[in-house]
Amino acid sequence: MAQGSQLYHGHIQLSDTDRQCYETLEFSTPQHPSEKPERLVLRLLAYALLYEPGLEFRKGGVSQGDAPDLAVRDDVNRILHWIDLGTPALERLRKAARHTPKVSVVTHDGLLARWKRQHGNQLPDFQGNILSLDEELVMTLSRSLPRRFDWQATISGGILYLDNAEESLISPLNHQP
Repeated sequence: MAQGSQLYHGHIQLSDTDRQCYETLEFSTPQHPSEKPERLVLRLLAYALLYEPGLEFRKGGVSQGDAPDLAVRDDVNRILHWIDLGTPALERLRKAARHTPKVSVVTHDGLLARWKRQHGNQLPDFQGNILSLDEELVMTLSRSLPRRFDWQATISGGILYLDNAEESLISPLNHQP
């Protein structure tokens, strides 16, 4: 863990009826000093929303340049699912798509609007999936995320229902091809 990083311990009870995925996720991940709380929350939500066996956070945190934010690897360390957050560079996504069978981006609608403006109101063209959440959900969680958190995440009909110790939040899950 990098000096000055804060460690977050998560427990997420995941019920994804859309994918028939029911898991209890327990993990720890550092927040690098340069990582904004909003980005940390996107990482945590991406872990739950795209969970599959073998999914891992990037080793070494945000400072590990070319690696995906989250990934599933095979037994010889090849990336099978590349997951980035926010508004990654188009060339980065194209490169990932050339070398990886599955590429996903998890963002929120505020970042997605900015990303579209940067690309002439079109989404970047790459082989992959873009998943956009409600910005208010991400910002609400980022303002009050405790170092140890317990979430109940239910996904049904393309909607995320998230309960934490203080409130219940809802976000549509907007998939962009």
